[in-house]
Amino acid sequence: MNNKLLIVDDEDVLLRSLKPYFTRKGYVVFTALKGEDGLELLKVEDPDLMILDLHLKEGIQGVEVLKQAIALKPTLKIAVVTGFGKDDDVIKMCLDLGAKAVLKKPITLDVLKEELEKLKGNKGEG
Repeated sequence: MNNKLLIVDDEDVLLRSLKPYFTRKGYVVFTALKGEDGLELLKVEDPDLMILDLHLKEGIQGVEVLKQAIALKPTLKIAVVTGFGKDDDVIKMCLDLGAKAVLKKPITLDVLKEELEKLKGNKGEG
């Protein structure tokens, strides 16, 4: 497993805090503000982990990114983050589509890091 992490989120401020944080933790971090850009980075950089915001302002939405990302790389470990975390149907749908975790916003950097470490440890699942 490589330590490449792709973060797809439409909040530039969030990306600017996540990238240096995870870089310091030993990850090679790629970021995208739009789903299309995230999928392009997935093809080019071949990360093992992805943090995906479910609700993107423009372009294709997180659910579609999730579907396409899993189709492109079935072994990709995706943690979906959503501000709509109270909706159990959304959580179930994301997990059914192949997400390994669904995390509710707001989320702290430490919790996000813990979740990624758990995903990295789940090598036998899939």
